[in-house]
Amino acid sequence: MSRLRLREVRLSGFKTFADKTTIAFTPGITAIVGPNGSGKSNIVDALRWALGEAGRGIRSKRVDEVIFAGSEKRRQLGLAEVSLSIANDDGLFDLPFTEIEIARRADRGGGQEYLLNRERVRLRDLNELLDGAGLAENGLLFIGQGAVDQALSLRAEERRALVEEFAGTARHERRRARAESEMKEATENRARVEEILAALRPQERRLATLARQEAGRDELLSEAVDWIATLGAQRSGWFTTRRLQSRTRLSEVSAELATVREALRSADGEAQVRRVRLAEARLALEAARQQLEAARATREAAERNRARSDAEAAAVQRDTERLSAEVAAAEREVFAVEQIRATPAPAADAEAAAALELLDADLATARRELRALSGEGSSEAASGQSLLRAERSRSSELAETEARILRSEAEIEAVEADHSAEELIAATGRRDTAAAAYTEVASRLERATAAVTAAEAAEAKARALVGDRDSAARAAEAESATLQGRLSALEARRTALQERALARAARAIGGRSLLAGVEIREEGRSAVLAALGALARGFIVDRSGATLLDDEQGALLIEGVTQAAIADHPTLPRLSGEIINDPDGVLQRILAGVAVAPSVASALDALQDLPAGGLIVTRGGAVIRAGGLVTRETESEDALLDTEATRLAGELERRSAASAALRAEANAEDGRLAEAVKGALASRAADLAARSAMRSAADLRAEAERDLAAAMRKSADREARLHHLTETLRSLRARRDQLQTSAQGTTGSGGAAQEWQDRIRELTERRGVISAAVEADRQALRTWEIARARGDASVAAATARIARAAEERGALESRSAALQVERSDLIGRSEAAQVAVAERERLVQTLAEQQEAIERESAADEERKRTLRGREGHLDEALRPLERDAQGLEFEYERLIEELSGDLAAFGRRLADDARIAAGIPAHLRTSVADPAEGELADAVGSDNNAAREAIAREQAVALLEHWGTAAGRGGAGAPSAPDPEEIRTLERLRRKIGPLDAGGASVAIEHRELRDRLESLEAQTVDLDGAIAKASELMNELDRLVESTFAEQFTALQSSFSANFQLLFGGGDAQLRLATEDGVRRPGVEIDARPPLKRRQQLSLLSGGERALTGVALLLGMLAVRPLPFVVLDEVDAALDEANVTRFGDAIRELSERTQVIVITHNRGTVEVADSLWGVTAGEDAASRVFGLRLDEAKKIADAARAERAEREAIR
Repeated sequence: MSRLRLREVRLSGFKTFADKTTIAFTPGITAIVGPNGSGKSNIVDALRWALGEAGRGIRSKRVDEVIFAGSEKRRQLGLAEVSLSIANDDGLFDLPFTEIEIARRADRGGGQEYLLNRERVRLRDLNELLDGAGLAENGLLFIGQGAVDQALSLRAEERRALVEEFAGTARHERRRARAESEMKEATENRARVEEILAALRPQERRLATLARQEAGRDELLSEAVDWIATLGAQRSGWFTTRRLQSRTRLSEVSAELATVREALRSADGEAQVRRVRLAEARLALEAARQQLEAARATREAAERNRARSDAEAAAVQRDTERLSAEVAAAEREVFAVEQIRATPAPAADAEAAAALELLDADLATARRELRALSGEGSSEAASGQSLLRAERSRSSELAETEARILRSEAEIEAVEADHSAEELIAATGRRDTAAAAYTEVASRLERATAAVTAAEAAEAKARALVGDRDSAARAAEAESATLQGRLSALEARRTALQERALARAARAIGGRSLLAGVEIREEGRSAVLAALGALARGFIVDRSGATLLDDEQGALLIEGVTQAAIADHPTLPRLSGEIINDPDGVLQRILAGVAVAPSVASALDALQDLPAGGLIVTRGGAVIRAGGLVTRETESEDALLDTEATRLAGELERRSAASAALRAEANAEDGRLAEAVKGALASRAADLAARSAMRSAADLRAEAERDLAAAMRKSADREARLHHLTETLRSLRARRDQLQTSAQGTTGSGGAAQEWQDRIRELTERRGVISAAVEADRQALRTWEIARARGDASVAAATARIARAAEERGALESRSAALQVERSDLIGRSEAAQVAVAERERLVQTLAEQQEAIERESAADEERKRTLRGREGHLDEALRPLERDAQGLEFEYERLIEELSGDLAAFGRRLADDARIAAGIPAHLRTSVADPAEGELADAVGSDNNAAREAIAREQAVALLEHWGTAAGRGGAGAPSAPDPEEIRTLERLRRKIGPLDAGGASVAIEHRELRDRLESLEAQTVDLDGAIAKASELMNELDRLVESTFAEQFTALQSSFSANFQLLFGGGDAQLRLATEDGVRRPGVEIDARPPLKRRQQLSLLSGGERALTGVALLLGMLAVRPLPFVVLDEVDAALDEANVTRFGDAIRELSERTQVIVITHNRGTVEVADSLWGVTAGEDAASRVFGLRLDEAKKIADAARAERAEREAIR
């Protein structure tokens, strides 16, 4: 069994291992099992991460991705740590420890650290240590599931890299790369040293030549002094004249340019104000347009709703009219039926019926009598009796007729006594009264409807006014709120400025702001603030307070300290006159001597009269100081905030007043709207009452109409009855007359027979008439009954229609009332929207006109600014050559000063002997020129203070040049001529030949010696770099040879090991590795030939999946067998193997475990069975991984002991 190399790994906060987890390994094979997603592969990632790997190798992109991210039941962690404990008994690591602990930590801030035995180390040092142990960048240390197939899928040259990694030549390759980098760096350094040497060698030769020159200069001094005095006077006079002319012209152009720029700044300020106004106007116009569009949309919506309501009201009206027509038709039908039903049933003439029965009886008797007379054997007596009976029958009929006449006359009298005519007149009167009442109610309804329309119009108008005033008030209130917000922000900024460090500290010790309580005229505000500058933000403190505020930034004014009086400007007014109130008088004292001018040009004109210590400011904020210095102080933020806050406060006050006025108008309109609504409600109530009265009047009129119709029918029935009775009476009287005249005395049977025949004829005729009348009565009764039945059905149907129509009409009237209310509201909304649209259109038109006016003003400003910029550009173009000329003159004059001061410092003694030079040097400096050992120059030289000596020489040169320039101005011979360049070059050549007289040779010699020493040092560095380059080249060649020999040796061993493992895993067959020999290839690739048992040799791509997996496992196990590693981690490499191949794989790794500690992650039972220890990984509900371990050999012993014990117990039994 192999040595225990990796003893344990401890994880805390790494990926899914939230808790501190320790996994102890055993010699041999350690198997790790668990379901998918439990965190098995995270153990492999932890090992990789602790050994310095990052990125894709551990399946993460950022550092914080390796830290436990938390879950729904557990919060995330902020630190991840993994530590490995590795045995070092055999000196695997070049460290004097028997056990090595390697740890790595990371936090969510991106910080990382590496620990070696709990001491922090660099990753580079850790990699070197791991590289020596074969654990750095070793592709065989961790073999994943895809690595097996990848080893076979690689191209031949790529597979060689894998074999080189196995052979250990990659380490030598890395050493060779480092050596090559060092050689490249040394080569580059040598090239830079050569460049430096090439630049310094000519300097060394020049300094060597100068060092050798120590004599031969005296004869040149006299010539040089003459040239210095002659050219100095000439050049000084020329420069003085040119400088004066340049300054005069430059001042004139600068003053004009300052005036133009002042006007341009003023125009910019006005343009900025107009731009702000234009931006505000555009915003207001855009807001107004949006409000206009919203108002138009509201109006269109109101109009659409109003049109919809009108259409629905029209539909309701049509439906109402249709229902009214249906009801009217039904009522007419009912009325007609009621008339029919009110018509009494036709009265049957009972007397006619009775008479018809009597006639039938008489007729039957007459016929019997006639038959009796007609029979044989009738006697005369029988005829006489028969005749007598005929007369009695006629007499009886006559008596009956008389009785009927009397009854008819009595009935006629009763009918004529009826009062139906009076009832008809009364019913007509009631009908006329109901019609008049209906007409009056209809008129009242018309007036109520007109009142409702007027009230709704008034309400709509009031609503429109209320909406408009309320919208205007809300808009004004919104603008006031916006201004209030801006003012609050400014106040907050002012408070923040007041609470800055200096302000707090100054107030804490009793200090006060300089401008506290000060009032300044608005037109002079910019000038005062410009004159104060930083003091405008300063504080007044006493002397002790100033010492306490020594560390604070800002301006302080010490109270009680007096200042020298400064005279006022003779022509310009004092700036202190712009101060209205100055409680302490401090501002008056500070501004003493400050004058105010209307413009920069007038200030420049008055500059020559400016007293000492004074200054001039313009009302635009420009500051003019002595010497023509013009600056423009920017207004302090405090002042800007005060100005803006004052403006906003005024604007807010105006807007608030306007908002209050609009709100008051809106409230007044609300009151008028309430009155209009009350009036509209009253009008609608009156309209409803009128409509109710209208319906009542209509009902009364209909009832009166029905009563009149009934009276008229009764009258008609009376007339018909009277007519019928009259006709009956007439016919009865005619019958009576007929009976009275028809009697005749007939004797004998013949007479009797004739009498009965006449009687039968009369009775038959009479019966026909009465029978027809009776039948007519019966037919009339049947017709009346049919009409009555049909009328009853029609009345039921009409009544149902009337009830249904009444119900529908009630719903329609309710809907109509609701629509009237809705229409009133919609009319109000529509008119309000119309008013709002008109107001917004007027507002948009007004704002557009204002914007156009501001744009025209802005265009005028831009035109004015273009003109001023054109003038500015012209002046600037004119000023630039003047400035360049002035700068060139100043530069040349400075060069002349430098040259003359150098000459005075170098040739002072010789120059002092020349009268032209000595006359221009002041008396207190003249001894210094005459004798360097005396006076100030002597002190400077004696103390070896070159700076003091150069300063004195410069002062002498300036005095001398001023003397020559003044002399040239008084000469009156015209402008001096320009110096001759050739004469100046002659003087320069003399200076170079002469060189300095004081210690010049010594300084050159020292410089030459220092440069020579530096050259020698650089040449020594060149030799060292050549040695380093040669050494690196030799190391590279040696490493190349070592790589080739090591690869050949290890490749040969790998061929045998691979073939043996292939036969072991396949149970036969053959496989070999070979180098792919190609012409011109220095490092040939590695090819694999495989022949499984009972098959021909074929390409790897033609092998089955299991065969490819076993072939890859054979290759990797062969590598590990030839060059064992301290430990190896196999991550599910057996996933593609079937059960039989898993058994072979287990045998293979069991053999491998004799040389290398094996850690295998697997799901296969066969692999687990060959393990010496087992670790299970599971994930809890909080998404954190947990582990538990088991020593399989101990478990087997315990199980064997338990089985033996059970066997003994059974044997005893």
